Amino acid sequence: MYRQKYDVIVAGGGTAGIAAALSAARSGAHVLLIEKNAYAGGTAASGLPFVDFFNRNGRQVVAGVAEELMNRLFQEKASLGHIRTSGGHLNSVTMIDPEWVKIIAEEMLLESGCDILYHTFVCAAEVEGNCLKSIVAANKNGLTEFHADCFIDTTGDGDLAKFAGAKYHQGRESDGLCQAMSLLFKLGDVDVERATALFSENPIKACPVGGDHEYNLHISGKLTNWNDIILKEEIFPHPDHNIWAGTMRENELTYVNTIRVSEKNGADAYELSEAEIEGRIQLKKVIRFLNKHVPGMEKAHITSIQNGIGIRETRRIDGEYVLTGQDIIEGRRFEDCIARNGYCIDIHDPKGQGWGVSRIQSEEQSYDIPYRCIVPERIDHLLVAGRCISTTAEALASTRIMPSCMALGQAAGTAAAMAAEQGQVPRNLDIKHLQAVLKKDGAVIE
Repeated sequence: MYRQKYDVIVAGGGTAGIAAALSAARSGAHVLLIEKNAYAGGTAASGLPFVDFFNRNGRQVVAGVAEELMNRLFQEKASLGHIRTSGGHLNSVTMIDPEWVKIIAEEMLLESGCDILYHTFVCAAEVEGNCLKSIVAANKNGLTEFHADCFIDTTGDGDLAKFAGAKYHQGRESDGLCQAMSLLFKLGDVDVERATALFSENPIKACPVGGDHEYNLHISGKLTNWNDIILKEEIFPHPDHNIWAGTMRENELTYVNTIRVSEKNGADAYELSEAEIEGRIQLKKVIRFLNKHVPGMEKAHITSIQNGIGIRETRRIDGEYVLTGQDIIEGRRFEDCIARNGYCIDIHDPKGQGWGVSRIQSEEQSYDIPYRCIVPERIDHLLVAGRCISTTAEALASTRIMPSCMALGQAAGTAAAMAAEQGQVPRNLDIKHLQAVLKKDGAVIE
């Protein structure tokens, strides 16, 4: 039976939202998770692998709830586990089965006692003074008001925070443009061994589920060998187009990431609709190109398309601290650290003209994310987690990956449950106590 009042309400059931709701419920809070889709999982349910649980030194920098999800997937033969890699911008890759993500994430949430409300999204918020009191959610039943002691925005786009009046920035500082979007898709009847042999960057050598020997399961590189064809057939508007793909199963590519839609605002319903349409127009050209020209993909066919184009960047909520690109490059440490990350700054050009990375330069090859980045500047009883935390556009290009989002979600969920239990606003919590609980629950913060 759904309630109208909860201790903690989490808006958005992607990777950050799963970790937030799970952590809050396990801390003893009555939790409602609101999700627009028919399942939890977000980007992980598209088949995109988890990258960089580890830093370049080989040290694991994300664990906790995220590691628990990976372990449970592995037990179901729905993940190959963490595979260290080198030769490119990645430190590790964890291939997953997206359909099992939906099953296992939901199973974990239900075990925790969390209520889940699918096909629902936040559309309004009520604020008194600077305190968020309630939200309005839309679904098949119409509009419903929900109250909570603490709310967590894990929508990715900062929707709840925006409705609550939180300040935010969007896009790069020079012109407001956001990173390009990508529509992922899955292919069947692929000779993966032949196809991956054409790409040497970030190899992942393992035996896939259903296979009988090890070979490279990962495509990472550029389509430079086909530049003439790509430009002549107008598949992409520029040469040296990037492609990433990979699998954990024999004869399929669980995800292919090569479609790029640029100069669209993923936080605007009209432009987002245009981006979805553009992505599928590109996909038709891409599958014909792969069938005709790429060895190993002659018989490949589309078996599924991501449920919604992948958005890398929209709103970034202004928090008590704004994490910068320089913080990441220098591997900065913070006294109020609640998550760590070892991923590079990875920018897909907002105008669609390419992709580039900047690596962490510190000896530790990782950096801290402070608690202040998930605390909105002036709205109380609200935390944010995932890619809408308080960063610059450059820093977001590192913090947005799924392991980092889950680590942030775990911290936000734990903090929200504490705030609800203590009758505190989240910004006044005892950070040392929060850190101690996170460490006890397996999070890496040192």
